[in-house]
Amino acid sequence: MTLLTRVRDTDDYRSLDYRPPPEVRWGLLAAAVPIAFFVLEPVLIGALAVAGVRVSGIPSLVLGVGAYLLTVVWAVLVSRRRGLGSLRRDFGFAFRWIDLAIGLGAAIAVEIIRVIIGIVLVSVTPARPTTNVHLSSDPLANVALGVVAVIVAPVVEELLTRGLLMRAIRNAILRRRPEPSEGRRHWAADASVLLSAAIFTALHLHEAPDLVSAVNLVLGIFPIGLVVAWLATRTGRLGPGIVTHALVNGLALAVALAVQR
Repeated sequence: MTLLTRVRDTDDYRSLDYRPPPEVRWGLLAAAVPIAFFVLEPVLIGALAVAGVRVSGIPSLVLGVGAYLLTVVWAVLVSRRRGLGSLRRDFGFAFRWIDLAIGLGAAIAVEIIRVIIGIVLVSVTPARPTTNVHLSSDPLANVALGVVAVIVAPVVEELLTRGLLMRAIRNAILRRRPEPSEGRRHWAADASVLLSAAIFTALHLHEAPDLVSAVNLVLGIFPIGLVVAWLATRTGRLGPGIVTHALVNGLALAVALAVQR
């Protein structure tokens, strides 16, 4: 299964011959700013907890939605002021109907991988990981959580990690050589997939309360990051990854609701 297409087109992100357009002047720093939004959110919640203010339920969701909103605003500003002026052209923010089928197939594959990993983890340790889906006793808060988890988070997190971040990594590697070799072009694509998946995983680690849960989270989320990053590189669009992400989050939420009942 190849990562890139063999099409000689320097403007096509799917192509091995892709080069960052000269009009694109944003890079790793542009991707680091919205990542800081998500890093600061749990830090702020932790600081409030130390001060005796517990943030959960709707207030916690409001903070999360605030980080998502800032990310979208930042992406639009970066695209208009430092890029091509289009979220589709700058970050691959596009959708086709075929992406529903691609995303469904990818989500099924991801869940099979996650189930296998879960079985192995359970067999090697008596400790049981806790879920990172935190439901509330308030039905309204759970509805809001569902909207954020299934609609808002997949769109914004894919725009950030597979749009700004992954492309910034690949562009940075390619820009280091005026005429990168074929090996360097492959390395740029592979490194961008791996590093974006790793950072995507790291951004979720604050959701794990203990070591076993952290290991389970890493082993469960990293494959998602790899699959959707591969899809974004192979298709040049975020659409398939957004669908995959939404389905995986929706299933996790459905399981948590079923267990709660």
